[in-house]
Amino acid sequence: MSITRDCAQLLEAGSLYHVHYGDRLANHLPMVLIALDRMRATPAQLAHAFDRSTPHLQPRPGSPVEEIDDVSRCRNREDLFASALHYYEQQLRQLGIARCLQQELPKLLPSIATAAFHGLIRTAYGIDARHLEEIAMGLAYWNLDYHTFDSNRQRVPQPAAEIIRHISEKYPEVPLAPGNIADHMQSVTGQPGWMDTAIQPQQLGLEDIAEVAIHAYLGTRDFTLLHGVTGCHALRLILPYCTDREAALRYFWQGLVIAYLSTGPKVIRPFEAEDIKDIPQRQAEIMQKALHSDDDHVIKLAYSALEEFHYYGNKDYLEVFS
Repeated sequence: MSITRDCAQLLEAGSLYHVHYGDRLANHLPMVLIALDRMRATPAQLAHAFDRSTPHLQPRPGSPVEEIDDVSRCRNREDLFASALHYYEQQLRQLGIARCLQQELPKLLPSIATAAFHGLIRTAYGIDARHLEEIAMGLAYWNLDYHTFDSNRQRVPQPAAEIIRHISEKYPEVPLAPGNIADHMQSVTGQPGWMDTAIQPQQLGLEDIAEVAIHAYLGTRDFTLLHGVTGCHALRLILPYCTDREAALRYFWQGLVIAYLSTGPKVIRPFEAEDIKDIPQRQAEIMQKALHSDDDHVIKLAYSALEEFHYYGNKDYLEVFS
């Protein structure tokens, strides 16, 4: 389903702004616009989201564009962001969305958790909107903040949820470096014995990861783990274009485990879901909360929760604001 004309026009206007601002904070505006549009926002609500967001954003780098053959040369190079963006724009025009993603995603998957999953999420929202420039911006963002995590690749027979419990017992207190979520996650891999700690289950499916992500968020209400839910939604959107689906799942799972440990780790308390008697009404309430919110994360969480509920049929997603 394509986005509305109003949303497309605002995305075009918003493309003048950089993918992040301040101290590596993510520019959520395009993702918010797409989420709101998908939740049937009015033109006035879309315009409000644009107007409240743009004052704190920064212009996109206007550095000279080089013709790039190896886009990995642009990783973590602010001065080459425009060149990387140009590269992805060309690939999308020449190959189309599917072939471009099949070509480019394998290079980016090792850093799927980079910038608190925001490169992944922005790319996925672009795919969802079928918007070439947004896909290019997402890929360029992912490439710009390219950071990988080291971990033990051994696979153990425990299910994913049990591994999360085990890891919290082994690392009950994780001292964190100052900074943002990305900095906190990076500090996790420096814990004693980390590389000897097996975190990969033998069997790992998308639904396993999604269930851990939503339960971890509902059991902590932690801001970092909110990104696990929105990130898992994004993972589902890119998976059809991943030539190595298994690699995508395992890189994301690694990032989710590290994100969880970076919360302290917080205790994931048992969550007792209420008996929702009127599911359409609850969905409408979630949507209305998002449409009347000025909080980017509330809007994105609402959209992901509704989309994941539609996909899995898991009522836990309807508890995100309970």
